[in-house]
Amino acid sequence: MEKRLKIILFLLLLTSLCFPQEYSTKRIRLYLWALPDAYPEIKEEVPYQQAKEHIIKLSEFLLTGMTYGWKFTYTPSDKLRNVDEFFECTPLRTFENDKKNIQYDGAHFGEEKIYYWINFERNTQMEYYYKKFSSTKNPKVKGLGKGKLSKGFSGLEEAAFNAVKNGIREYYRKIIKNKPKEITGTLLIRKNPAIFIDAGNYTVELDFFLETSKIKEYTQF
Repeated sequence: MEKRLKIILFLLLLTSLCFPQEYSTKRIRLYLWALPDAYPEIKEEVPYQQAKEHIIKLSEFLLTGMTYGWKFTYTPSDKLRNVDEFFECTPLRTFENDKKNIQYDGAHFGEEKIYYWINFERNTQMEYYYKKFSSTKNPKVKGLGKGKLSKGFSGLEEAAFNAVKNGIREYYRKIIKNKPKEITGTLLIRKNPAIFIDAGNYTVELDFFLETSKIKEYTQF
């Protein structure tokens, strides 16, 4: 099984080189894939149909973070205060009304895989968001996260949110001396995500603009 996953990872990396992704302030173009046998809920009689449904869910999930952005709340763990780490990330706005503007082109069926080109153009408001987040005041942050392959699509979401959490945690560790009580803010994915499989996990790398809303300090030590 482990050998098979390594082969799949190699093929996915090779695919990313053969089919480069495009990104601009107006147009978003993604090349997404799904492995039908990676999803435990997929029925054997319609594997590619189920895989496409996961690609649709994945594209809507990523495009929300690339157009409207996500808001987050983060509490660092603090053993001295008996505080556990807490992280929550949710969309700033729903993508429901924008689904109709997504184009799914160039379906390609490979061995146990399905690939799609995803095309989407930002509207005026989305372009405003991008220009706002891409100001020099907002740092560019990278994060890498993992999620269980056995969880299906929820494992992929978990990997993406862990990438955000890990990126945020490492960024604030460098600029804040004492652990804060809570950090809130927003982010906007600035580049096409890297998604691959490694040792039974989805691994997602995200590159995003980070905007801090508020940092709450502890009143007592």
